[in-house]
Amino acid sequence: MAFLSLYRKYRPEGFQDLIGQDQVIRTLKNALKNDRVAHAYLFAGPRGTGKTSTAKVFARALNCSNPGPDFEPCGECNSCQRIANGNSLDVIEIDAASNRGIDEIRELREKVKFYPGEGKYKVYIIDEVHMLTKGAFNALLKTLEEPPASVVFILATTEPHKVLTTIMSRCQRFDFTLLSLNNLKARLAYISDAEGYQIEKPALDILARSARGGMRDAISLLDQAISFSDGDLTEKKVSQMLGRVAKDQLQQLLYCLNEQNTQQAIQLLEQLLESGLGIERLSEELIEYCRELLLIKECGLESGILEYSASQLEELAQAAGGLSTVRITEIIDEFAVLKQKLRSSARPRLQLELSVIKLSSNQPAENKFEQRLADLEYRLNSLLQDTTNLSALNEKSSLEDSAFEKKANSVKDSFADKLKSSQKISDQHSADKPEEEKSEHQSAAEVETEGQNQRKENKVEMPKHEQGAQSKLNSEQEAAVKVENKNNKDASINSSNSQSVLDLAQVKQIWGEVLNQVRQLDISVQALLREGDPAAVRGNIIFVLFPEDKKFHYKGACSNKALINKVLRNLLRQNVELELKIGELQESTADNSGKVPEQVPAESAGQKTSPKTNSAPRTSSKKEISQPDQKKIKQNSYTDNNKNTKNKSNQSGQNNDLDIETIARMFAGEIIEVDESILAKRGGIQNEHAENDETGSENAG
Repeated sequence: MAFLSLYRKYRPEGFQDLIGQDQVIRTLKNALKNDRVAHAYLFAGPRGTGKTSTAKVFARALNCSNPGPDFEPCGECNSCQRIANGNSLDVIEIDAASNRGIDEIRELREKVKFYPGEGKYKVYIIDEVHMLTKGAFNALLKTLEEPPASVVFILATTEPHKVLTTIMSRCQRFDFTLLSLNNLKARLAYISDAEGYQIEKPALDILARSARGGMRDAISLLDQAISFSDGDLTEKKVSQMLGRVAKDQLQQLLYCLNEQNTQQAIQLLEQLLESGLGIERLSEELIEYCRELLLIKECGLESGILEYSASQLEELAQAAGGLSTVRITEIIDEFAVLKQKLRSSARPRLQLELSVIKLSSNQPAENKFEQRLADLEYRLNSLLQDTTNLSALNEKSSLEDSAFEKKANSVKDSFADKLKSSQKISDQHSADKPEEEKSEHQSAAEVETEGQNQRKENKVEMPKHEQGAQSKLNSEQEAAVKVENKNNKDASINSSNSQSVLDLAQVKQIWGEVLNQVRQLDISVQALLREGDPAAVRGNIIFVLFPEDKKFHYKGACSNKALINKVLRNLLRQNVELELKIGELQESTADNSGKVPEQVPAESAGQKTSPKTNSAPRTSSKKEISQPDQKKIKQNSYTDNNKNTKNKSNQSGQNNDLDIETIARMFAGEIIEVDESILAKRGGIQNEHAENDETGSENAG
C-alpha cells in the first residue's frame, strides 16, 4: 500500500475524534437526536480547523444503519465504509474552486431530483463555496431554498464574507475556531504514540506553536519532523528543521536595541541572516517573543495565558525585567510595519537594517516628555508676562491721569487769575471817555490781526464788555484741557508702541538657529524656509520675504506656518506672529532699513510736500472764526476793505496807550499757551511762519 499522509490517515471518523469544536458537535448531535436536520448548513472558519471532516462525519451519521447511543457512526456498515473510502453514491463532494460555473450548478440541479441510492439522505458537500460565480450562486439559490426532503447541502468556506447574503440566510451557519495549544499537543502526542515515535515536550511545544491553531498544519509538521530527524524528535532538530531563532539570540538582539548599541545589533543580525534565516521568519519570531515578554510583564507568571513550564516562564520574566513596556511596544510596532514593507520592497535586507538602526538610535521617551514640558512652561511664562505687562500699563495710565488732573487744576487757577485781571481792565476801560472808544476798537482789531498771524490755532476775540471777556476765557480754558488730554494720549500710545516693537537685527541674528530647530522638527519645512529671509518687523509681526521665482517654497512655508511660528516664539520668548510675503515689500510695510516707519497724520504729510496747499483751509478757518468780530466791527462802523492799512495807522496812533498794550500783550501770548508739538503735527508752525513772512513783506512795502 502506498504511503498515506498522517493528516489523511488520522482524519476523524466520528464525533469523538473532532477536537476543539464542541459547540458544533453538540448542535449536530441534538439535530440527529430530535430529527431536526436542516436542508442546508454553512461551515465557516480558518483552514485546518475540521470543516470538511465534520461534514463527512455528519454525512456518515445521517446514513449510518447502526448508529451508536450518542449517534456516533458505527464505521462497520456498508454506508459508513463507502463514505470512508470515498465511493458512496449518496455523498457527493464538489470542489467549487474548479467547478464554479453556472453549467456545473445546472448539472447539480438535475441530479438533485433523484432519490438516494443506499442511505436515507443524499448529501452534497461543496467545499470553498465562496469561489462560485454570482451567476452560479443565483442558479443554486432556488434549489438551496427548497430542495427535496432527502437532500442536505453542506457548504464549507474560509471566507464567509464573499458568500452572498441570500445564500447565507438560507443556511444554518457554524463558525469553526482555531484550536488551542493544549488540544494540538494532545492530538500530536496521540499520533506520535500511535506511530511508535517518542517526542520531547519542548519539541512538541514548538510544533504546536508553529501550527498557529490549525490541526492539519500541526499534523503535517509532525510528519515532516519525523522524516527530518529520522524518528529522533528532539527540540534541537525540530528547531533546526523549522528555521527558528533561539530564545537567547532574540534576547541578545533586544538587549542591543534597548542599550542603543547599533554596531553590535547589526553584527548579530548579520550572523542570523548568514545562517540561512529568512527576514520574514526573523520578524515573526521577534514579534512573537516580544508579545510573550509583554504578557509576562503586564499579567505576571500566574496568569496562565502563556502555556509554558515554570522554568521557561522564569526565563521570560528575567528577560522582560530589563525592558520597559513602552520600549517593547515600539519594537513590535516597528517590526509589524517592516512586515508590510517587505511585501513590496525590492531590497528586504535594507529595510530590516533600517528598522534595526532606527530602533537602536531612537531617542528615549523621557526626552520627548521633557520637550513637551518645556513647551508648556514657555506658554505659562508668556501668559504670566502678558498679565504683568497689563498691570504695569494700568498703573502707568492711572499715574498719567493723576498728573493730568494736577496740570488741569493749575491751568484752571491761572485762568481764574487772568480773568480777575481782565475784569479790572474792563472796569477801567468803561470809565474812559466816549471819544476813546473808537480808538480802543481800532486797537483791538489791530491786536486781533497780529494774534491771528502769530497763532493760527488760537481764536482771539476782543472783549467789548465784562461778559464777552468772561466767555472768551471759558472757551480758551476748554480748548487747553482738550489739547492736554490729546497730548497725554499720544504720549501713552507712543510709549506702548516703542515697547512692543521688535528689532530686525535681533530676528536676523537668531534666524540660523530658527532654521536648525525647524530642521529637527521637519527637514522638508526647513528646506522650504531657507529660500526666505526676514525683511521687516512691524510691532510683533515678522515679515519673511520670498523671491518671485520661489512660489513653491512660499506656498509650502505657508502651509507649515504654525510650526515656524512655534519655533520663533520659543527663541524670541515673545508672542510674535509670522507673515510670509513673496516679491518685494511695499513702502507702507517697510522702508529700506527694514524698520516700519511711524504713521504720519495725513495733515502732516500733506504739509511737508506742499505747504501752500494747507494755507487754503487755514484761511477759510480764519475767516469763519473772525465772522463774529466782523459783525461787531460793522455794528460800530469800523469795518473797511483795507483792514490791514487801518490797523497799521491805528497802531501808530495808539502806541502811547498803556492799557491797550497790556490787553494786546495779554491776548498775544500770556493767557493762551499753545503746545508747539500739536501745531507741528498739523502743519501750524510752518503756515504761521509763512504768513508772518508775507505780512512782514507787505509792511516793508
